[in-house]
Amino acid sequence: MKKLVALFVIVAAFLSVNNSTFSQPQVTLHLTGGYNVPLPDLKGDLLDSADLMNTFGMKQGFGFGIDGKYYLGKKRNVGITLGVGYQMFSNSEDTSQYIGKDIKAKLNAFTVGLGVEYAFMPKGKANPFIGAEFTGHFFSGNFESTLGSVTTKSDLKSASRFGAAIGAGVDIKLNKSVGIVVGGKYHLANLIGKEAPDTTVIATTNEYPLIDKEYTQGGVTIESKNISYIQLYLGLSLYLNQPKKMVKK
Repeated sequence: MKKLVALFVIVAAFLSVNNSTFSQPQVTLHLTGGYNVPLPDLKGDLLDSADLMNTFGMKQGFGFGIDGKYYLGKKRNVGITLGVGYQMFSNSEDTSQYIGKDIKAKLNAFTVGLGVEYAFMPKGKANPFIGAEFTGHFFSGNFESTLGSVTTKSDLKSASRFGAAIGAGVDIKLNKSVGIVVGGKYHLANLIGKEAPDTTVIATTNEYPLIDKEYTQGGVTIESKNISYIQLYLGLSLYLNQPKKMVKK
């Protein structure tokens, strides 16, 4: 993450070499989309039964969202952030050449984040920033397998987890009203709310729980799992409630 922040600062300094500065808007809105990189234990192999006991079997992800930032004080270096988004992770394996079975898995989450941000160059054309936030992930998903002409599908029982995210990025002003933002975040989604299965209950529906807490069954201990990923995003910036005057150097 330190290298990522340093890179954003260098890029911002390069882009800011011009004859104009901008007043920092008090309110900024971002509309973003991007790619999510699942990390252990979120990442896994659907064909490895042992791996699936210790991971969620995801391979890749995508997401989109909207966030707002309200900057404080005269310098407007410090901001309060609030964002919502939708993250989608998936994996699929076509094993028909071996056992005649296709496997697909999805894990989706509606996300909410509340945090703080520090902007390094609030009056620059390119403004690098770092931030941290408290997050909520509200999960859904499914697991599907096809054997011959028979398809079996199970749905993930709705689950809520709470965690944290840290990130960095660069907000590049194209004019006083519009710009672009590029950045990345590291998410640890399930610091709070981990659950283990009730091993005394026999499942009678096609729903399955989100199991991420350590538990023991049949003398075998399954370790707890972290839901973590890196979010890379690009988006549109909208600047609101700012002085109309642009300052010339």
